Amino acid sequence: MKENPIIIIGGGLQGLATANALIDRGEEVLVLEKSSGVATQTSFANAGMLTPSQAAPWNSMADIVNILSGIGKKDSPMLLKLNQLPSLFFWGLRFLLNSSKSKYRSNTENLCKLAQHSLELTKQIREKYGFNYDHSSVGTMKIFRDESSFNKASKEVERLSDLGLTFKVLTNQEVVEQEPFLSDASKKISGGIIFPDDETGDAYKFCKELETAIREKGGRIHVNTEVKRIHFNNGAVNSVVTDRVEIKASRVVLTSGSWTNNLLKNTRLNLPIKPVKGYSLTLDTSILNDTPKMPIIDESIHTAFTPLGYSLRVAGTAEFAGFNEDIHQKRIDYLYKTLESVYPSISAKLDLDEGALWYGFRPMSPDGMPYIGPTKISGLFVNTGHGHSGWTLAMGSGDVLADLMLKKQPNIDVKPFLASRAV
Repeated sequence: MKENPIIIIGGGLQGLATANALIDRGEEVLVLEKSSGVATQTSFANAGMLTPSQAAPWNSMADIVNILSGIGKKDSPMLLKLNQLPSLFFWGLRFLLNSSKSKYRSNTENLCKLAQHSLELTKQIREKYGFNYDHSSVGTMKIFRDESSFNKASKEVERLSDLGLTFKVLTNQEVVEQEPFLSDASKKISGGIIFPDDETGDAYKFCKELETAIREKGGRIHVNTEVKRIHFNNGAVNSVVTDRVEIKASRVVLTSGSWTNNLLKNTRLNLPIKPVKGYSLTLDTSILNDTPKMPIIDESIHTAFTPLGYSLRVAGTAEFAGFNEDIHQKRIDYLYKTLESVYPSISAKLDLDEGALWYGFRPMSPDGMPYIGPTKISGLFVNTGHGHSGWTLAMGSGDVLADLMLKKQPNIDVKPFLASRAV
């Protein structure tokens, strides 16, 4: 191992994906993770979906209406706390500037290209190393509860074919045929859209598999190691100071999600990233004779239902509340209500009190696009700001960053994702 490896700060999806890509290009890496293990923060219990079909940012007018209507409402799927308005003012202005039809469509197209590239890399590494993470390749299905939303989505989805995505619009009857467990809720469903190329799986298990592969290829991963600060000299990275030791470094990658700016306090850099809290509930379904097979996204309630082995994950809600770590009962109740609404028969049979509750802070940029690439400080790189599409974009983002660091031409246009746009 070289004395001066590339140091990657953050051992979640982005950090591990970046480490893997750099190792495969012959580089030495050292991943530093403050928690007791990899992927224990935002990557731990997300919706479990790798969905290029859902890679669009949250800058659509429909999303803006949902966010504004959720101000102060604790049971809203998208909650904006009143005390966060001052800190969100300038971020919100940039958010609105990216909500024009042309900007939204352009950003959606770019995200979709990165997502497709990422999913292909995820498939490749799974097949190469035999990863097992409860993955499913049956696609995902989005369902709609009112005719207007369904008709609008059916028309808009035509654009996805231009991006290379496949889909099929389904009638109410076809939705139930695709997933019989939706029969109890069929009267509430106007129709659906299935995306056969999407995949699902357990992101935490994927990260553990990736960790093993990285270690086997010679990469180092140090957990229980908190980075306190980065030292710079003459505008360049000089060293990384942890709670244990100071490490000489000339190249550092920040993959620390919503906490990225904590390590930029002694610089003039400040990425416009805001933490958006999301919740999930994972339920043991091993007692059931049969379980849902199709991952479902309920558009009207902004909730995903993902079968993962012998469990069912219910994930959703977006909470603009800073780094507030309180678990709000109304947010939990919301997940239970969505489960009962979509799968009443399953809800009645499971012990809901035994469900594993989780929350994480999604790192959200104002344009919904991640920040990938070099900064103004020589040797300092970032890979963060992936919002609700962290796993969907992970392997592709790591691949793109590795190429940029080594002065190689990435497989996709990276200009829309460069960190320089944050200034």
